[in-house]
Amino acid sequence: MSAQVAIVCDQCGDLGTVGSSPERARAILSGWSRWHGQDLCPLCRFIAQNRARMAATG
Repeated sequence: MSAQVAIVCDQCGDLGTVGSSPERARAILSGWSRWHGQDLCPLCRFIAQNRARMAATG
């Protein structure tokens, strides 16, 4: 029996995928990203990017 890791969105808790290592699991995910050390699903990534843009524009 081998160990499995789950990639879960750090904002909303959405389960992205399960794999044999974090690198392999992240390679499978489409639209997900690492943002300041967090795994973010596509929706949470979009929200975080928009918040950052709004903060930068004042």
